[in-house]
Amino acid sequence: MMTLDMAEAGRMRRLDRRLPVAAVFAAVTGLFVTGLLRSPYPYADPRFVVALFGTELQVALLLAVVTAVWFPIRRLGLRMPRLVAARRVAPLALLLLVAAGAWGAARYTLPAGAAFDDGLSWQVLRSTALVGLNEEWLFRGLALAACCRWWGLRRGALAATAAFGAFHAINALAGQPPAMVAVQVAMTCVLGAIFLMAALGARSLIPAMVGHALYDFAVIDIGRLVTAGASPAAMLALPLVGLVLGVWCLVEIGRLRGSEPFPP
Repeated sequence: MMTLDMAEAGRMRRLDRRLPVAAVFAAVTGLFVTGLLRSPYPYADPRFVVALFGTELQVALLLAVVTAVWFPIRRLGLRMPRLVAARRVAPLALLLLVAAGAWGAARYTLPAGAAFDDGLSWQVLRSTALVGLNEEWLFRGLALAACCRWWGLRRGALAATAAFGAFHAINALAGQPPAMVAVQVAMTCVLGAIFLMAALGARSLIPAMVGHALYDFAVIDIGRLVTAGASPAAMLALPLVGLVLGVWCLVEIGRLRGSEPFPP
């Protein structure tokens, strides 16, 4: 037991070294930029996220190797959930309920005989599952743990949330207009606060990974349904609810106290 504790302590101290942490983020960013530039589809096309599936696999492999070799696995939130604060998990649960309802409403209002490829929906879900895995691992796992080591829980959580939003600025390379990129950066910061609070409330990344994957799928698939003729009301309601819940979570992050997001 003493040997295991000492080994974990040594891995924890590696989070204090900013160069290796920055190197991981640089490598991941490079992979995503390469994937964006190689995609044969524009960003607004749902097939864009499907085309990035190979890139997401590469990122997952990189994170798995780096974490196994260098960083403390459990202290990044890579462990089974343990509900310690239901209030922190509740916003994500509510967001997913609204997402499910909005997706169901969009399916219900799809005109009979409308052309809609259900097979593409499964491909989108396969890709967003990896998006949720990778982005939570990177931002609510590695970034959050490292930033909290550097600046404490509250400031570290705010820094990790800001980094999550800023990361999405690379979508400008996929042809997104600057105004849309700015909106997406702001919105991902807000949504990231929901995922972060859920991770803290469960002391695990798993709820945030699953919730992130399902939310992204709902947004993309609802957009496809609206394009096929479904009511656009669901597409408007879901981001609005996410905005309200995310702002509440940002306020809660500002009240955090402590030093570590995933204590033993």
